[in-house]
Parts: sequence; structure tokens; C-alpha cells
Amino acid sequence: MDILVLTQQGGILKPFAILLGYIMNYIYRFLEIFGIENVGLTIVLFTLVVNLLLMPLTFRQQKFTKLQKVMQPELNKIQKKYAGKRDEKSMRMQQAETQAVYDKYGASPASGCLPLLIQFPILFALYRVIYNVPAYVKPVKDVYLKIAEPIMNTSGAGDIMNDIISSMNLKVTDFDITNSNKVVDVLYLIKSTGWDTLKDAFSSSASVVDAINTYASQIVHMNSLPGGLNIADTPTTLGNGFWGIFPGILIPLLAGLTQFWSYKVTQKNAAQQSEEIANSSMGSSMKMMNYTMPLMSVFFCITLPTGIGVYWVASATFRTIIYIFIDKFSHIDAEELIEKNKEKAAEKAAKRQEQQKQLESYAQMRTSKISDRAKTVSYLDSKESTAGQNKGSAAQNKKSGSSSSRSNNNNNSRKNNNSNHSSAGGGTSSGSGKKTVTDSKQKNKKSISGYAHMINKRDE
Repeated sequence: MDILVLTQQGGILKPFAILLGYIMNYIYRFLEIFGIENVGLTIVLFTLVVNLLLMPLTFRQQKFTKLQKVMQPELNKIQKKYAGKRDEKSMRMQQAETQAVYDKYGASPASGCLPLLIQFPILFALYRVIYNVPAYVKPVKDVYLKIAEPIMNTSGAGDIMNDIISSMNLKVTDFDITNSNKVVDVLYLIKSTGWDTLKDAFSSSASVVDAINTYASQIVHMNSLPGGLNIADTPTTLGNGFWGIFPGILIPLLAGLTQFWSYKVTQKNAAQQSEEIANSSMGSSMKMMNYTMPLMSVFFCITLPTGIGVYWVASATFRTIIYIFIDKFSHIDAEELIEKNKEKAAEKAAKRQEQQKQLESYAQMRTSKISDRAKTVSYLDSKESTAGQNKGSAAQNKKSGSSSSRSNNNNNSRKNNNSNHSSAGGGTSSGSGKKTVTDSKQKNKKSISGYAHMINKRDE
């Protein structure tokens, strides 16, 4: 099935909206099997399915709430200890002591926020799907197309539709009469009482009038709710007396009551605050929020289409029931969780110590290898230089022996001169031998240093 997104979706919401759109589409098709073609019931079941899919995150959040209830007294003591201290050392100490408390219980400061952060894009995408059902539910879009196509084929339809958008104050941007998706967007926002106005505007086009007469009643039935309400309409209509307010006023009232119920239930098992914090401005703000948020829900549900109000009521109800179910039947024991988390923390600490020992062992192993290799190189270079020195001495002695033989065949004076020359040559040979030893030592020293440096560079 193709998800036909009428309103442009981008960024992080797009994949969530497509996935949720598939879910809503198949729920509607499932209801069609039983002859139920109702968008309002589809929204209720859709909200239930999404909340069930989010149960693992809800369970994780409740586990953290149980742990936080035990940790909070210790965290409050730390906050009180460093209250008013803003120097760098005190802030570091406070952060370290706070982290030590979380480590003690095997928890993380992000454990409570992470499920909420994951749910945010899902909830925004969910709102987008509810707000524009034909974009994701193909059978619903097909019905609207029965009216949209004749409108697009009518001469001057663009100007007529722009007048409709302006007179009905419809929230549509970048309208394009040649784009069927944009036309369906406008038709979906028209209230159940607006079809007669649309028919009068296209009275010169018989095809549009016939399409509205044939399919407008089907659209109204598809979007209907008990009590004569319609998900495309606002729940109340001022100026129509009692029946313009009732029973539509029940939608925003139920939205406020279910939101308040949800806050009371979820905060019942929330972390206990210290008396100082409860009486502080922060505690007063949290109490005020418990009342202002439900009131805001009432206000928004009065001004927004009824379909959004239905979603808010269903979402708060299912969320609270699931929370109660998990709290009652999942047997989340705070003490047991703490013991398990402590064991996990101990295992992690043991692994860190083992890794540290291995690193130290590797460091020592590398040092010893460098030392052994350097000693080996030193021994080999020393042996090689000694052999070279002995070879040079033997050659010098041989040369001196030849000179002595020649001097014996000459006269005594030349013999004496040659002997003196030979002695001088011997002195030179001795000096050359000392220079060879010195050069050998320098070569030995350089080769050892260079080889050790090469090993160090390779190990790094």
C-alpha cells in the first residue's frame, strides 16, 4: 500500500509518520471487513495500538521512578550540602557525589528522560497523522478524490477554491488546483455543514454538484461520532443555543479530566521530594502545572477539530490504564531492582579493573621487550667491533714483520732507521687501534639507540 502524504513531511518526523500511517491504514481496512467505515473509531483503536507499542518505554520509565524514589533522599542531601556554592571545586564535588549515588544504585541520570525523548518524535508524528487522515488512509482519500477530480476539471476552479479557503478560514498553505493532494487537503478541512456552501460555489458545474450530492453524505457518515458530532468539526458551535454546545462540550471536558487523572496516577509513585523542595517555588510550579495543563487541554480541544480531542481523550485514558496495569501486575520491587543494579555495577567495575590490569601488563611487556632487544643488539655490535679490531691488529703485525725482514738484508744503519721507522709505524698502528675502538663504541651506541627508538615508535 502506498502512503500518499498530502502535507509535506520532512526531517525526523517523516519515517515515524509513514510507519504510523501504515498502522492507521490497516486498522481502517480491518474495520471495513466488518462493514465499519468510521474514522473516529479508527483513531481510538489506532491510539490504543500506539500506546501498546510504547509499553516497553513506559515500563522502563516506571522502573526508574521506583529507583528514584529510593535515591531521592540522598540526592536531596547532596543538593542541600552544596546549596549556594557556585565555585568550580564545589560544583565538581557535587557532580561527583551525585554520580556516585547513581552508580551505587546502578542507575543513570538519563534513564528517566530517555523514554520521553524517544516518544516526542512519535507523538508529533502521531498528531500529524490524526490531523490529516486522508494522507495516510487510502480508502478515505479515494472517497475525497471522487469530489476533488470534478473540481479540478472545472474552469476557474482555482479562484473558487481560494475564495472558499478565505471565507471558511481554512488553514491551507501553497494551494495548487492542479495538485489533487492539495485539493483533498482543503476538502478534508471543510466542516459537515460546509458542503452546501461548496455546492453553491460550483453550481455552474453539474459534475461537481452531482459528486457532492453523491459522496458528501458518505464523508459525513465516515467522520461521524455518537451524538451527531463530526471529527472534522469543532466540538462546540456558539450561537446555536444549547445543542450547539452539547454534547460537543463533553470532548474538551473529558480531555481535561483524563489529563488530570493521568497526572495524579503517574505522580502517585513518583520520587518523594524533600519538604524543602516541596515547599519551594519549584514545588509550587509543579503543583500549578498539574492544574494548568488539563485546563490547556480543555481550551485546545474547544478550538481544534473534534478528531484531535478524541485522540487526546483516548491517549490519556489508555496511557493511565497501562501505567496502572504495569504498576500492579509487573511486580516491580524497588529493593530487588537495587540489588540487581548493584550486581551489574560491581560486574562493570570488575571488568574495568581487569582491563586496567591488562593495559598495565601490556605496558610492562613492551618495556621489557625493548630492553631485551637493546641488550641483544648491544652484544652483537660489540662482538662485531671486537672482531674487526682483532683483524686490523693482525694485518698491522704482518706488515711490521715484512718490514723487519727487509731491514735485516740492509746495512746496520738502515736497519736501525727501518727499526725506528717500524717503531713509528707501530705507534701509528696503536693510535689507529684506539680510534677504531672509539668509533666502534660510538657506532654501537648509535645502533642501540636507533634500534630502541625504532621499537618505541612501532609500539606507539
